[in-house]
Amino acid sequence: MRHSLDGLDPSAAGSAPQMVALLRELRAASGLSIREVSRRARDHGDWLPTSTLAAVLNRDTLPRSEVVAALVRACGGDEATVDTWLAQCSRIAASDVADAGQVPRQLPPAPHAFTGRERELRLIGEHTRETAPRAVVVAGSAGIGKTALVLHWAHRTLDDYPDGQLYVDLRGFSGADPLAPSPVLQRFLTALGTDADEIPPDADERAAMYRSLLSHRRVLVVLDNARSPEQLRDLLPGTGGSAALITARTVLFGLTATHGVPHLRLAPLAREESMDLLGAMVGRDRVSTDPQAARGLAAACGDLPLALRLAASQSLAHPDQALADLRDRIASAPLAHLDLPGDEAAGLRSCLDLTRDSLAPAERQVLNAIGLHPATEFEPSGIAALTGTTATEAAAALHRLAEVHLAESAGDGRWSVHDLVRAYAREQAEDHPDRDAALRRLYDWHLASVAGTWQVLFGLEPETVPETAVPATAFATPEAALTWLDTRHGALTETIRHAAASGRHWHVSRLASALWRFQYLRGLRTEALDCLALALAADRAEGDRHHEAAVHYQIGSTHRAIGALDDAEHHLAESRALAAELGDRNRELVALAALGWCHSQRWNLAEARRCAVEVAEGFRDLGDEDREANALDDLAHLDLLVGDNANARTGFEKSVKTFADNGWNQNLGAALAGLARLRLRDHDPHAAAELLEKALLAYQDSGDEYGQAFIRSRFAYARAHQGLHDQARALAAHALDATAAADSMELRLEVLNNTGFTYNVVGDHDTAERLHREALDLAEAAPDPYEEARANHGLGNSLAAQGDDDAARTHWARALRLHDSIGTYGRAEVAELLGKRAQSGPA
Repeated sequence: MRHSLDGLDPSAAGSAPQMVALLRELRAASGLSIREVSRRARDHGDWLPTSTLAAVLNRDTLPRSEVVAALVRACGGDEATVDTWLAQCSRIAASDVADAGQVPRQLPPAPHAFTGRERELRLIGEHTRETAPRAVVVAGSAGIGKTALVLHWAHRTLDDYPDGQLYVDLRGFSGADPLAPSPVLQRFLTALGTDADEIPPDADERAAMYRSLLSHRRVLVVLDNARSPEQLRDLLPGTGGSAALITARTVLFGLTATHGVPHLRLAPLAREESMDLLGAMVGRDRVSTDPQAARGLAAACGDLPLALRLAASQSLAHPDQALADLRDRIASAPLAHLDLPGDEAAGLRSCLDLTRDSLAPAERQVLNAIGLHPATEFEPSGIAALTGTTATEAAAALHRLAEVHLAESAGDGRWSVHDLVRAYAREQAEDHPDRDAALRRLYDWHLASVAGTWQVLFGLEPETVPETAVPATAFATPEAALTWLDTRHGALTETIRHAAASGRHWHVSRLASALWRFQYLRGLRTEALDCLALALAADRAEGDRHHEAAVHYQIGSTHRAIGALDDAEHHLAESRALAAELGDRNRELVALAALGWCHSQRWNLAEARRCAVEVAEGFRDLGDEDREANALDDLAHLDLLVGDNANARTGFEKSVKTFADNGWNQNLGAALAGLARLRLRDHDPHAAAELLEKALLAYQDSGDEYGQAFIRSRFAYARAHQGLHDQARALAAHALDATAAADSMELRLEVLNNTGFTYNVVGDHDTAERLHREALDLAEAAPDPYEEARANHGLGNSLAAQGDDDAARTHWARALRLHDSIGTYGRAEVAELLGKRAQSGPA
């Protein structure tokens, strides 16, 4: 066979008829029959039936690119030669389209006042340049601005697609049946200049013709409002310079799996972008006149572009209405005020209705349950409690809601929804037939789950554990329980407030009481008092005086922890009196023990001792050895303060065993710290360090971060006396950082003084002086005579080390007077310092 390509230059063909003539000449020069060309094409892996080849060589229209490529290869052309022939075909096709006026311009108008989304615009550009096929799915919830973003990008890049723009609303979420690919292909092929009688009836052949026409053109295809990958696969460009932008309310990961099309998921606008959009629509002067109201309006709209546009339209319709008034109306009833009178279909509620209509009954039921749920975050088990289904079924429905962007996973098993979706769900749930029973199941599930943390965290049996059809969350370790409570605390407090507003008194008081121990542990004092105030009101409304006594104790203990001793003593006395009236000796003794701690904080140590002795004897009479040991531990701490080291050691050794056996880790950590202080008084820092290491582990197991800080401040002092100065500094710094914002003045004072003594031992007297001066200012303001005495003691040590003996003696003398006034241990050490210069600090 002579080389058929010799002397044939495809660039010589300037029109479709000339190219077809050149292809006929190519076939004739090859010496091959049409049947032989077809067979050679098959050998090269091409598909070129004899009937197709005969047809294209006997008409004047430009053959499809795959036909040209197959013919050139069969006639001996290599890939470079094939590319040369195809490039000329593309030039002819582009010229023919331009000459014939067949350049589709189907894009809807560009969105008015488009703002923001610079990152997303950049990513669309990257995906349409760098991926194959050149396509991207822009996904997000109703009203998030998917179509606006795509149309804005499309109009911005018109010059990049000189061969036209195709657009179709696939009606994925429109109230009508979604469009199938075949009629869309019919529409697109017609727009691209194909005569109706040339469009194949077979769907696969239509798709092949569509891809062929796009392969040598640069056309932008916008496939708006898609519902499924099946709608889209035949509408994607194949090879060449054309690109497709797809918008969808649902995820289309099937398209990613089969064609590698990436997803770009839209979030609400950033607040500044929302402000820009409002300014662009209603006027920047109006926004700048009341920026706070404009920000509030953006927040009420959830930074959702559609909601912002609807709000702006209302503002334009009523120019005399203040933005603050519009903000307040939308915040109070968002969906009712985010409609357009006379065009309700454009409103937000209608958009969400279309998404809801696409859901299965079980998914609608879960959406209604989200509307019932009192918290902004929730989990499948809680939704299952509301719906009366299983957690597995609820999780499956939530995942489906996430696919249509009605819900979003927040991690760790938690879910959330956009504020406007929540408002919509609450509207849908208003007539819920099972509302009261559903909420009761939800409250019970929350209470059972919180109660399930008590044993693993505190070594205690919970007060109440309701039976639930949906299993309560189980916790194998303290870490798991703390993680769950840390991440659900906001939702639990929202649930308590919701129950209070709904008059569900029993659930309010039990949930608040069950949550209190965790809040106390984590230092969430303000949150605890807010919840307990609701619990107290609920118990009083219910007439539940037994539980009211328990809540008074919890409120009093919380006030004591933040140093509000007057309030603490009031509530603890109320708890004690109620318990005595009801004959609840156990509750009476518990309240008395807490009152003893109030006396201790007021440095009325004699009255504190009297309380502790009565509590110990009372629990002994009741046969409660564990609580008796707790009271004896209180006595040991008092013995430690006054310097009765022998009795303190005996008491702590007994309580350490009891606390370890019961898993009372906070109490165990405090008792071990007491023993460590005794070892330091015996000048045995190594033994003290071993005990403090165990105490730190106990507090870590309990999750008490402030307790860990307290132990580290003691541990630093022990390490300093061991000569491990770098470790001492690190422990001291950690303790100071951890308590910088503590609401417990008692804790902050102790850490300041402990670390001050540490820095004196390691030789950093300037830092020690600064810490003790800070402690002195706080102690005088509190007042706290014991920590004031310690601050003066440490300050004297710092000044003496810096050579200022007179100032040192002044502070030591003040420390001595304070210790004398309250009868605490440091008196003897300070008296010795006044007799001879010394730099060591007390334990």
